[in-house]
Amino acid sequence: MILLENGRVYRFDPASRRFTRYTNLLIDGARIAALDADVSGLSVRRINLGGRTVLPAFTDCHVHLAETGYHTGARSLRDVRSYAEYRRAVENAPVEHGMLYLGLYDDSLWPDGSADRTPVEQHHPDAIAMVVRIDGHSCIVNRKTMAWLDIPADLNGIELDDAGEPTGRLFYDANWRAQTTLLERMPIDVVRGAERRGAEFALANGIVHLHAQLLGRDADGYAADIESLRALPVNVHPKICEPDPLLALRFNLPYIGGDVFLDGSIGSCTAAVSEPFANGSTGELRYSDDQVYDYFSTAEAHGISAGVHAIGDEAIDQCVRTWMRVLDGKPSPRGTRHFIEHFEIAREEHIRLCAAMGIHLSMQPQFDAYWGADGGMYESRLGLERKRTMNALGRLHRAGATLCGGSDSPVCVFDALAGMQACVDHNEPVERLGAHDALALYTVNAARFGFAETETGNLEPGLHADLAILDDDPLDGAPFDRCTVVETWRSGERVFNEATRPS
Repeated sequence: MILLENGRVYRFDPASRRFTRYTNLLIDGARIAALDADVSGLSVRRINLGGRTVLPAFTDCHVHLAETGYHTGARSLRDVRSYAEYRRAVENAPVEHGMLYLGLYDDSLWPDGSADRTPVEQHHPDAIAMVVRIDGHSCIVNRKTMAWLDIPADLNGIELDDAGEPTGRLFYDANWRAQTTLLERMPIDVVRGAERRGAEFALANGIVHLHAQLLGRDADGYAADIESLRALPVNVHPKICEPDPLLALRFNLPYIGGDVFLDGSIGSCTAAVSEPFANGSTGELRYSDDQVYDYFSTAEAHGISAGVHAIGDEAIDQCVRTWMRVLDGKPSPRGTRHFIEHFEIAREEHIRLCAAMGIHLSMQPQFDAYWGADGGMYESRLGLERKRTMNALGRLHRAGATLCGGSDSPVCVFDALAGMQACVDHNEPVERLGAHDALALYTVNAARFGFAETETGNLEPGLHADLAILDDDPLDGAPFDRCTVVETWRSGERVFNEATRPS
């Protein structure tokens, strides 16, 4: 038995919906035995916390793990802040296995132009080369890659110049086909190594549980992915992003979907919106109402929780009105926990109906931190009025909806504390959450989302000893993003400490 003593140990109290503080935590093997226990007469190993803070280990409810581990160092364009820097980064980027694969550029931040294929063509004309925007909903390829992909000329999403020739920029179906084809070409040992590196990043940030989005495989490929992910030193909830509930039954999963794309993104102007983006686009819906109904009704009939990606108000509307058809405006009688990923441009009726039907909202608070400030990308794409209604964390919480937190990593940094701080600091004061509610998004709420609340998500006797130990206390005034995870524990075992932090 292990006694963590002289600390600030927080257990969530369901009655008050707040975290209550204790001074010690007793661990018996893999599970929590007691809080503030009298250990007189017991043989225990004592660990003095020295006033550090112990929280339930965090969950990231939406992550692309291989991409998180891969797009690091010179493969990441996250810190590029101008077209000139973009040109230099592309020139100096590594070509590996005959491939140039870069990601995470955000040209909404650049003062001197938008990303294009010019430097890719100039410096890497003979490589299979792809540069993916930070949101993943558009990419740029060189001429060699365009020919290698052999995309049908009439496939949706191929941008053409004034002469009718492809510019190398791909959206919609062309973008997803291109990214899927390139990832299939990547050596499997590179993919598995990236997944492991992503898991190491998770543990270094106190994240023990993560919902990994799996896309673009056949059934055997998904089986191999799931087997690999379950061998990692984290607890993975594999989310097969296909509108096929029978896949969930095949793999004995309680959920299906996640990034089943009803629409696109705001940054790429492909989200389905009722009022146009600044460039005149309204995006588009990728499925018909009948297709969404078939997906949702089949999932509900089999007791499978179904999820979709919906960002624009038209996509959210399609999703919500279809759930109304399936659930008749009430929570599922089967106890399923259907969900919507992102839920960015929601209207008031969407908020009310999701709360009434018990639809879980898996959201990314860092989106607002990245793009929600006055003059930021949301405002430039959608205008000030719509910007102020987005990522409605506060209104959803007050409506009684179940909110869960994630990063969509590598879109946002793989850091739950940064997500919690984004909740507290939301650019719209009406949407801000208190510290206790922000922490709940990444702990108790997230555990329920993953059907894991009887095993983890709280520092409750009988649950697994999954812990994040911090150097300061965000529930006593310290900003979440000024706190550092110094240790992470999984099922009573310390799996990360400061000495093993990955670079």
